[in-house]
Amino acid sequence: MDHERKVKFLTTELVEKILRQNVDLQEYRLRAGEGSCTLTTPQGLDGFMSVIHRITLESLGLVLFPNEINVYSHVLPAFEQLVRDSGAPIDLTTLCPRIYLAESGARYPAYSDQEETFLAMQDVASSGFVPGPRLNLDRPHLELMARKVAQLHACSYALRIGGHSDLLRSLVNRIIPLNFIQDGEIFFQSYDIVFKVVFERLFRYLHTEPASLAGVSDEVRTKINLLERKYGKNPSELMQRCLARDDSYSVILHGDYNRNNVLFRYENDTPRDVMLLDFQENRYGSPALDLSFFMYMNMPPEAWTDGGWEQILTAYHRELVRCICAITHLQPDDSRLLPYGYEAMKRHLAQYFIYGAVIAIKFLPCMLSSESEVQQIVHHFHTDITAPAFRDIYLIAGGEPVNERLTKVLIHATEHGYLDML
Repeated sequence: MDHERKVKFLTTELVEKILRQNVDLQEYRLRAGEGSCTLTTPQGLDGFMSVIHRITLESLGLVLFPNEINVYSHVLPAFEQLVRDSGAPIDLTTLCPRIYLAESGARYPAYSDQEETFLAMQDVASSGFVPGPRLNLDRPHLELMARKVAQLHACSYALRIGGHSDLLRSLVNRIIPLNFIQDGEIFFQSYDIVFKVVFERLFRYLHTEPASLAGVSDEVRTKINLLERKYGKNPSELMQRCLARDDSYSVILHGDYNRNNVLFRYENDTPRDVMLLDFQENRYGSPALDLSFFMYMNMPPEAWTDGGWEQILTAYHRELVRCICAITHLQPDDSRLLPYGYEAMKRHLAQYFIYGAVIAIKFLPCMLSSESEVQQIVHHFHTDITAPAFRDIYLIAGGEPVNERLTKVLIHATEHGYLDML
């Protein structure tokens, strides 16, 4: 029994700890199944006092790929069936490209001796779907994105409200949690490094350029100071808080919802439809995680004023309620929909909208930098993200325009109460 306990520890907990604590391995996991990890203990070690074990990992897979395959293989087909069965006038055919094959951990000896992940999807360029503007989107693009992700989120709510909680639970149970903190330790170390560097950059700018906070209230200053004190050195803990789940608002998310992961279809230069791609960071949690990221990432600061921010939230909410009602055949004033009224939804979203602000702050230095700076960032990210060279370039990439935009994101989030959760 003692031997079996040791073997189990060495082939499970120890392996998982090794994967978590090494930056170049932290996006991998040990796939389930016999033979994925074997332990041998060579005999006759010539008097060594220590026991030397050899652990062989036969089946490592990227954490992100199984989640994406799961979305295409199980989640989206279940949502499509839900809409068909309800007879709802909702077209999910352009929610994402048609998937012809989605397999994870498949073995094809004719291809290789390893387990592989295969994803074959429709080439949607022939249907007119193409990338949109690189970063900043105008209101028609933003509203399309808001309405499309509302359709995705509505299916989770419809399953819960419509008496299909068991199906929703089974879909959620298939999702591999992508935690920022796991078992008390940093899980995504590369994310944590970038979070820390960009927080260092932002707070340094606020301290050295007092005019950057000119005109803000004392309350806003207090909340920003609190953010720096509590999470300036450990931002992953803040991000982990944003992954909290509940039984009313949590939905199956895209997880990385921004312009880089969608395609638009145009008519006479006007965007008419949008299609979602790349579900690798799929999660289950607050819809704020999807909404907040694309709004802070792709909505330029000048569009936040004059009701622009509220208009995107309203577009999302209207489509969300429309889809829920169409699928469940409930009236908008049904008591079961009370948690999803506009004001109730806004209160919920406000608790988690800091998530998208921080993710946007993380990516904006790269998106707003020169081509040569981006090349340096990418090089150091992939060679050694822990080296000083990565920190050095990320602290200055894009210069003053980046500092100003990061500051605007933080001030806006604070003024809208998104730091009240601290």
